[in-house]
Amino acid sequence: MQGSSISLIPPGSGGVKDYASVVGGPLGAPLMELTPGTDSSSWSGDLMLLHFSGYGFQKRGVPLWLIRRIASLRRQFRSFGVVFHELFAPSGPPWGSAFWLHGVQKRIAGELVSLTDFWLTNREESARWLLGQRNGTPHRVLPVFSNVGEPASIETPRLPRLVVFGSSGVRANVYQWADGDIFRRARQAGLEIHDIGAPPQDAALRQRLEQEGVVSHGMLSVEEVSAELSAAACGALAYPTDYVSKSGVFAAYCAHGVCPVLLAKDYGVHDGLSPHVHYVPGFEALTASNPDTRGIGQEARKWYEPHRVDAHIGALQAMAAEVRK
Repeated sequence: MQGSSISLIPPGSGGVKDYASVVGGPLGAPLMELTPGTDSSSWSGDLMLLHFSGYGFQKRGVPLWLIRRIASLRRQFRSFGVVFHELFAPSGPPWGSAFWLHGVQKRIAGELVSLTDFWLTNREESARWLLGQRNGTPHRVLPVFSNVGEPASIETPRLPRLVVFGSSGVRANVYQWADGDIFRRARQAGLEIHDIGAPPQDAALRQRLEQEGVVSHGMLSVEEVSAELSAAACGALAYPTDYVSKSGVFAAYCAHGVCPVLLAKDYGVHDGLSPHVHYVPGFEALTASNPDTRGIGQEARKWYEPHRVDAHIGALQAMAAEVRK
């Protein structure tokens, strides 16, 4: 592999791999899964780009082996960059594992950024923490892009539909929010619920969706998902507002001009996103305030524009070129 570039990713599928697949081609950095048993002795070249998610590399988010491996591999490449898809879990209550592992997770992220020539992350709060660990390194802060297309125009006819899109777990959180508030609120707002993704694993939830008349599409191709989103008025997602800039589902809604209905415990302003401007803050607001869903969808797309796919690729290319000068 002499003279080449590589993208290092955790094993398996998911949003990190999807992101890395999109940017890896234009960067000339094919994907390589990295595990403790991977033989990397022959790897060398211009650029090593690590896509970091602690829980991807170790089930409790503490891949201590990764630091040793990266420190060794770092000497085999001219430059080293990291895309921090996440840093560490919030500490949480003492009865949760995150409370006890929080410090180790922070140490791993801190040691990684100390090895980098450049880095990119998706949240302003993550960037502030990383800059506190090491200031002066070339970096960018770009919320994630849509993995299911970026239509040139969002001025398409919108049907009275509320889309629920994403992994089974992500969608289950929407349906279980406030004991299934979505079904009552959708009826009140005159919206038909459309479910896009693998069928829910929970049999009771599958039955509830059927009883409530949800239109279940199952797994669709990227083109089919894009077409469904381009026809929908709204899309629901349960996600903390200070983390939603790292959500591929939220990015997909925004890219397609879908009005996001965000379900969270609080609705502060984070990463340039404001309630009632870029998203509807909860199901109650959807039915009580009669929001301009078309206008909010348009504002969501405007927020999305500066961090489209090509912006991520351009930022990584520019930083890699800068550190190689």
